Amino acid sequence: MPHHEDVPGGVVKITELVGSSTESFSDAVRRAVKAASRSIRNIRGVEVVSSTADVGENGELSLYKVNVKIAFLVEGTENI
Repeated sequence: MPHHEDVPGGVVKITELVGSSTESFSDAVRRAVKAASRSIRNIRGVEVVSSTADVGENGELSLYKVNVKIAFLVEGTENI
């Protein structure tokens, strides 16, 4: 996650999301960030808070889920 010194004078907002994938935890993170980027500009970082998975009848992991925090720069705060 970005620290305050990464954006001098800027304000960073954090939003929490859950991403999922049938492929992997990494893919679930990528999907969450990609979905967020459709409506949020200036994404600066992502933090994986937790990860869980569903297990199918055959004992294989069937759905990977990640709870992530997305950090983005609030527009107009870069040079306050």
